[in-house]
Amino acid sequence: MDSWIYALSCLTGVAFFYLVTSACLRGHSREVDEQVSLIPFADDPVVAQRVEQAIGKPVPAVRPDAALKA
Repeated sequence: MDSWIYALSCLTGVAFFYLVTSACLRGHSREVDEQVSLIPFADDPVVAQRVEQAIGKPVPAVRPDAALKA
């Protein structure tokens, strides 16, 4: 009997995780997701320029010193 309760609680946890994750991601737009994926390249202008040329989309490059002053 205990194994059924454990299995049910595990399945409930997985279902809860899935529902919460899908509810959180439902509010995101494709544009926001693309901008977030470019953040790792934003602190190095040279790399940002190469990524811009590779994907054809602008990458907002900011020097690390300039980001600290803001």
